Amino acid sequence: MKNVRAVVLAAGKGTRMRSTLSKLLHLHPISSQALVGFTVNACLESGIEKTIVVVGYQAEEVKSTLGEGFEYVYQEKRLGTGDALKRAVSLLRGFKGELVVVPGDAPFITSFMLTKLIEHHRQTKPAATVLTALLPDPSHYGRIVMNGYIDGHRQVEKIVESKDASSKELEIKEINSGIYCFDNQRLLPLLPHLSRSNKGGEYYLTDVIELLNKQKLRVEAMKVEDPQVVLGVNTPGELKRAWKILGKRMEHNETSKEEMVRRLI
Repeated sequence: MKNVRAVVLAAGKGTRMRSTLSKLLHLHPISSQALVGFTVNACLESGIEKTIVVVGYQAEEVKSTLGEGFEYVYQEKRLGTGDALKRAVSLLRGFKGELVVVPGDAPFITSFMLTKLIEHHRQTKPAATVLTALLPDPSHYGRIVMNGYIDGHRQVEKIVESKDASSKELEIKEINSGIYCFDNQRLLPLLPHLSRSNKGGEYYLTDVIELLNKQKLRVEAMKVEDPQVVLGVNTPGELKRAWKILGKRMEHNETSKEEMVRRLI
């Protein structure tokens, strides 16, 4: 897609994985593709002009796994998603278009969904569009706090990380996928204003949403019908679940291809 850039946040270690290997480098047992590969491939297949990958822990291994075709920036200290995006600012200055931000551990995101997100953003023209989903058990996911409608579109007031959420906010079922489409020119000036005044002591990219609200700019939520699309990987159990789901998808795709061949014969 023309005039679109993507930043893949792939600097974290994944401490809850209980492994010295970066969670992003774990290989799918069938395809032998690394976890981070599913995310960057979705960006490539969607036709996004340029994809920037933020690396950190085991950076050289991640770069070697993904290969050429991307621009890499390094996050020396893991100070949160907001800080990770700051590392890419030098490659984004002057860019006027849509910026897609995707976590490296989002194996179920597809090029179709990224394209749909970008097209939705272009049609409704907010400052930011957040990909969201309803989960019966939101667990550790950030919660989407809504604030009515602006021009007929649902307005996201803020995103609250689960560790910082109140008991009432934890009851919210709509969660943040960590996948966004921003107006790049609206986003970049806000990054220096992020603070670490939270329980995690990190710069949260999610805080940008509240800053946009203070400027009275529209922030929209695009809710997916299938919540599986936004599931991430943070624990060995979630990785096992991801590999199982992806394995079934691959088997289904192969069966579909065989059926098409039979019909042609």
